[in-house]
Amino acid sequence: MDGGVEILRVALPVKPEARALVGSDVREVAFLRVVDEATGRVGFGECAPLRGLHRETLDEACEALEEWIDGARALEELPPSAAFAASTATEMLDGFGTKPCMAAEVAGFFAGTAEQLIGDELTRLSQFHSVKLKIGRASLAEDRALVERALEVLPHARLRLDGNRRMSLAACSEVLRGIDPARIEYLEEPLADPRQLVELSFGVGMVIALDELVVDPTDEARALREELTRGGKLVIAWVLRMSALGSLDAIRARAAEAGALGVPRVVLSTAYESSFALRVAVHLAASIPNARCAHGIGTAALLAEDSCAPAFPVRGEIAGDALPTPFAEAWL
Repeated sequence: MDGGVEILRVALPVKPEARALVGSDVREVAFLRVVDEATGRVGFGECAPLRGLHRETLDEACEALEEWIDGARALEELPPSAAFAASTATEMLDGFGTKPCMAAEVAGFFAGTAEQLIGDELTRLSQFHSVKLKIGRASLAEDRALVERALEVLPHARLRLDGNRRMSLAACSEVLRGIDPARIEYLEEPLADPRQLVELSFGVGMVIALDELVVDPTDEARALREELTRGGKLVIAWVLRMSALGSLDAIRARAAEAGALGVPRVVLSTAYESSFALRVAVHLAASIPNARCAHGIGTAALLAEDSCAPAFPVRGEIAGDALPTPFAEAWL
């Protein structure tokens, strides 16, 4: 990599109520700064692999970035979280994110219980037309109570129910039995066996969004997601977990793959990264034709500290401001 490059490692505290969801007390992050010495342009990237989602650790990702800096490894050879950071930084040198873009609609995110869906949380979620809930982490009765409570107190919203492949077909069907399909935007790959998604969809009358199958690089996963997607009736969206897919071009390519198979939309999603990555998602969404929908980027409130001004949604959107400098004071 030509030009000056620096790596800054930080630990961002996670709010106590979000630690079980995130899986850690802190999000360990590496920020990349690339300077084009010929033009003086500067680009930044965020590398924050998450245990359980990424195969690489932060140490491994940083080691790979050092090899990329030294010219010993191509960007395409980097692990996904490192490629995401490096490509963001280098594309910024060419103008990506340096000017305002259209705002991105955001899906509200709630990871609590039915009893916690009150007060300030209810007020916060009232701005969103789409709201994502986590299911499959509690008892069937508790999951059912959560869905019913959300439908009652958020009458304007449609729900996205994410089971993270934790549920059996029988359990998921039991939770959803009798729920009005018109109020459910989609089920986000809730079954441990994704081959049963067709049976689930027909049984409960609800459409599907693919998530884990989209990230999975194996030939088997590719074949299954293509099989489930063809026809355009069962699968309504692919969720693109950006830093798990790799470079910005890799994310765009996966969005194009979805479009070619007839998927109506792709939903960008992060991995509890800082607000810098959330704002990168806003700019990336503006550049992808089939990404005109509510995205899974409303997670800034989970962190107690952030890399820049928190990207809190306002009236259900995150503004498309030019990308900020993460930890601006650290690079002086």
